Amino acid sequence: MRASIQALVIFDIDGTLAQTNAIDEACYAQAVRDVLGFEGFSTDWGTYKHSTDNGILSELIGTHGRRAATLREMRAVRARFIELIAAESRSPAQMWSAVDGASAMLAQLPAMGWQVAIATGGWGPSARCKLNRVGVSIAGHAFACADDAFARLDIINMAIHRARDRKFLPDIPVIYVGDGRWDIDAARAGGYGFVGIGQGERALRLISAGSQAVLSDYRDLPKFEGALLDARQEFQRP
Repeated sequence: MRASIQALVIFDIDGTLAQTNAIDEACYAQAVRDVLGFEGFSTDWGTYKHSTDNGILSELIGTHGRRAATLREMRAVRARFIELIAAESRSPAQMWSAVDGASAMLAQLPAMGWQVAIATGGWGPSARCKLNRVGVSIAGHAFACADDAFARLDIINMAIHRARDRKFLPDIPVIYVGDGRWDIDAARAGGYGFVGIGQGERALRLISAGSQAVLSDYRDLPKFEGALLDARQEFQRP
C-alpha cells in the first residue's frame, strides 16, 4: 500500500456506479403520481434547484401543489418509491447492471492509496437496493444520501465528515465522481475535484458543463487513476 493517501474519492450511484438512471427516473415519477396525483412534471432533474430525491420532491409539491410539502407527504412518496425500486429489482437481469469495472475498481482503490466514500442524491434504502442488485459492494465505505440533506453539496460534505470520523483522515484533497451537471456544480461549489462518468449524449453534456475528464467506465483502472490524479489538482483547500 502507498505510504500516503492520495485523496478522498466520493462516488455518486445512479449512472456512476450503477446503470440505473432509467429505472430510478421511472420509479420516482410513478411514486409522485401514485401518492400526489401530479402529472406533466419534468423529469430533467437538472432543472430543479436541488437534484436530490428530497429536493426535487419538495420543489414539485411547491410548484404543482402550490403549497409547502408536509413531512407526511414526503414520507409517503419515499415509501412508495422504495417499494417500486424493490419490485423492479426482481425484474429480468438485463434491466440492471453495474457500470463496467465499478465493483473491481471500488475493491482496488484503497490498496492503491485512495480513500473511498459514497454520496448519492437518492434515498438510502433504494440506493442500497440498487447497488445490491447490480452486485456493487460499498461495505466499509462512508455513506451519505438524501435522507441526510436536501442539497447535493451538503450530502457530499456529510460523506466527507463520516469518512474522516471512520478513518481519521487528514486534510486531504477531495474528488467527486458523478454523471450529471449537478454533480459538477456541487463539486465546484465545494472546491472539490471532479471526474465525469458517461457515454454518448451524457458524456457530451458533462464536457459542455466543463468536466476536464469524462470516462465511459472503470475497465481501464490506470486511466481512471490518471483522471483522479489530474482532478486532485482542482481541489481548493478551505
